[in-house]
Amino acid sequence: MYLMRIESVWIGRGGQGIVTAVYIVAHASISDGLYALANPEFGAERRGAPVKAFLTLTDYFDDSPEPIKNPDVAVFLDDKLIEPMRVVVDAVRPGGYVAVSSGKSPEDVAKLVGRRDVNIAVVDGIGIALKHVGLAVPNGPMVGVFARVMGIPRLESVKEAIASQLGKAVEQNFAAAVEAYKTAVVIPASETGSARASVEIPTTSAFLTGDYELVGWDKIPEGGLAFPGSSLRYKTGSWRVERPVIDHSKCIMCRRCWIYCPDDAVLEVWREAKGPRGRSVKVKSIDFDYNYCKGCGICAEVCPTGAIKMVREI
Repeated sequence: MYLMRIESVWIGRGGQGIVTAVYIVAHASISDGLYALANPEFGAERRGAPVKAFLTLTDYFDDSPEPIKNPDVAVFLDDKLIEPMRVVVDAVRPGGYVAVSSGKSPEDVAKLVGRRDVNIAVVDGIGIALKHVGLAVPNGPMVGVFARVMGIPRLESVKEAIASQLGKAVEQNFAAAVEAYKTAVVIPASETGSARASVEIPTTSAFLTGDYELVGWDKIPEGGLAFPGSSLRYKTGSWRVERPVIDHSKCIMCRRCWIYCPDDAVLEVWREAKGPRGRSVKVKSIDFDYNYCKGCGICAEVCPTGAIKMVREI
């Protein structure tokens, strides 16, 4: 007789440690006498691109890697992924959990989630990670939140798993997990069911990248030729954790930020400013194209006057 089965889907971005997070929970759960099956799914993503991982915990042996379509838990390491990954939120079983790393208030996160038949756990994972580890990597805190809401694995086992998976900064990462475990705010479900429980997560990566464009045989270019593409359609600004903000009074228009920006997200624009004798004049200024800025912070690093500062977004 099957006694326990917990299926979870973890959603994050490349570089946030999402794969390491599921491995830590899996390792810790095995130490606690459970069975774990962790299988991340990603392709040629780069840092900042959406990534998902599946984790199943049971108290009986099951090595069948069946896809998780209706998870008990959905873990989001970035609140800006809730809307584009709406199908994951909608697929969570009624009475399940949606855990979110966000600097927003729990009430605002609950509005983003948009369901009342699931429990919602909120913690500022990035803030906690920056405090203890010095990096905007919320995987440790979200491991702590998972342990809090599920009751497994034990924190002692989590520390052992962190040591096994990371091999460094163990105390710092464990401290981040413990703080998130203790401080996560849980909003209980207020309804008993939802029609959206019938939604299932697709078994392809389409929900990460958007629907594929199907081209009929009569529209395929002759001779195997492909028409030129453009990166302009892939707006990667949602990948940011922080955004650059400029103080024009300190900017000397040296353009070092423009030179060093790897995504051509620094722009020269004309803006209205107060000139001599109070006249309104147009001056050339630096601005940012937030559709493509990934928040790498290089512009702030190379700015010689400190005119550019990085500001938390999530």
